Amino acid sequence: MIFKMFTKGFLIGAALITCSPIVNAQAILLPSIGVGALPNDADTVCGYPIPVNPDMTFDSYPFAAGDTIPNFTLYDLNGDSINMADLLGYGKPVVIVALNYTCPYVRNKVTIYNDIMVSYSNQVTIIGIYQLEAHPDDDYSPNSGTFGNVSANVNQGIVVNQHATYAARKAAAQDLITNEGLNIPVYMDGPCNEWWTNFGPGPATGYIINANGTVFVKHGWFDKIANGHDIYCDLDSLFGVTCSGASPTGDFTMMLTTNDTVVGYPGTTIDVEADLINTSGADVLIEIERDQNNLSAGWESAICADICLNPQGTLYTFLLKDGETQHFWLHFYSDPSAEGQGSARMSFTNVNDFSNQYVVDMHAISEYAALSIREPEMNDLVNVFPNPFSTSVTIAMQSNLNISSIEIYDVSGQLVHMQLNIDDSKISLARRNLSPGMYYLAIEASDGSVGRQKIVVQ
Repeated sequence: MIFKMFTKGFLIGAALITCSPIVNAQAILLPSIGVGALPNDADTVCGYPIPVNPDMTFDSYPFAAGDTIPNFTLYDLNGDSINMADLLGYGKPVVIVALNYTCPYVRNKVTIYNDIMVSYSNQVTIIGIYQLEAHPDDDYSPNSGTFGNVSANVNQGIVVNQHATYAARKAAAQDLITNEGLNIPVYMDGPCNEWWTNFGPGPATGYIINANGTVFVKHGWFDKIANGHDIYCDLDSLFGVTCSGASPTGDFTMMLTTNDTVVGYPGTTIDVEADLINTSGADVLIEIERDQNNLSAGWESAICADICLNPQGTLYTFLLKDGETQHFWLHFYSDPSAEGQGSARMSFTNVNDFSNQYVVDMHAISEYAALSIREPEMNDLVNVFPNPFSTSVTIAMQSNLNISSIEIYDVSGQLVHMQLNIDDSKISLARRNLSPGMYYLAIEASDGSVGRQKIVVQ
């Protein structure tokens, strides 16, 4: 990237960052993690490991306070580069925030990112790094390990697949910038997720980097006060100002926005939802706990508020500011192969006033009736292969029965394909116009029995 020097500032992307015109000695950083030359739009984005039981605070992952960071070179949407060592050479600390469009928490912090750029422009530089999607519609989360999108995104029409190419990453970043009004300079992580691999794996990680290249403070979740991360206090501390915070004294109310029992179809996420509302005149610290988690085989449940935990997470605390409402989801991940049910006791407690508490039993039921598919009678007699498939799938009976008809349903219960009057023991179905994803296959045999299989289109 070409820096344009002025008597009072220089340009990063479209943002004017004021500073001394004197360039300081370059920080001594660890060897570069990449990326090197500007990637091509067609470059394939590398895969990533699916996490198992991650630390969902993301505080325990490198880098920690006092660590020297590695150098890196990344590029913005226009192909202009930024080099971390060169940037630190201007003598100002740098605030780095991890970005992705599908993390609701990131979207909720856009006003904070923008405010830091304006309010601290003479003291720090802030940049965003656009990395892997936290909740891709078509893949596992690189942060929590859960599959697919979350309701907070679906309800807002935010449906993004994990980036297959560098161009797809740029497109997602542009959507975040445009749709959320993000003003800070944004740079793309490399095609092999070089920045995320080294600085992650949180979806909303934040760092303050001293001008000498060491970490002043790390936020596993950027500016998450319930985890002890207050970005404004940290910035004050960076410049020797004492920050004295007061304990939250407010209270809240909880109101279910669905029934406490919700019915869905097997293999989908069934949500029981509520609003947590603060009109008390002061902030309130709320602890959410899942207890008595009773689930059918193959089921899981997960807490989702301003961030979404993986199914192993049972306790979560967050700050609800005065005048704000936080929506809550209890996600029940149902088994696609059978009907079932799940229940969990949820408690919502004011950390500073235990009398301000709500305890609710939440339930989910999955039924084939939701798909208008009869109970399977002969699943063991049907062979479906290959599965997953990309071009065609073969359905074969393992008995002397023939196939009479086949119906394919998407996960919303809509019939997307039907083939009647087959009268054969084996049939091959072309993919046609089916989008990638999971579908339900209902097979009726010549004796009237019905089989049901899950199929996955790649």
